[in-house]
Amino acid sequence: MSKKNNAITLRITRRELATILAALRFHQDENLQGSPDIPDQSIKEIATDGGPLKPLSFDEVGKLCERLNLDEGSQSTKGLMIEPPPREDGDEPLYRVAYVIDVSSANPRAAAEYVHQIMMDMIRHDSQPPVMEVIDHRGKTVSIDLSEDRPA
Repeated sequence: MSKKNNAITLRITRRELATILAALRFHQDENLQGSPDIPDQSIKEIATDGGPLKPLSFDEVGKLCERLNLDEGSQSTKGLMIEPPPREDGDEPLYRVAYVIDVSSANPRAAAEYVHQIMMDMIRHDSQPPVMEVIDHRGKTVSIDLSEDRPA
């Protein structure tokens, strides 16, 4: 692993994020208030990953909480986060299907109209079928390439 960038990517639910934030704030208040050293040795073991890492300070934990708690509309967030659909009790599970495509256009409205035209062409079989991201209620995502099943 690179020493310069050892960041990880983690997909979590809003509920899990709330629990992580609560745990961080509790750790900040209970273990980092007024002392640079963590008094609870089992928590210190976790915070240092068994010893090789320097634990975050009180202020660093505060900054991490702020980063994790960004408003959804914030310019600081990158990418597109699509929440999973709610759990349904019907005969069949509920899925959220995302069709994402990059297009060049003069403005957002023109881009939306262009993509709509592409979708209409697909219905008429004039275009290549897309790759879709299908998300279940647990957040599990599967990529489905519809062109793989289409005769050449």
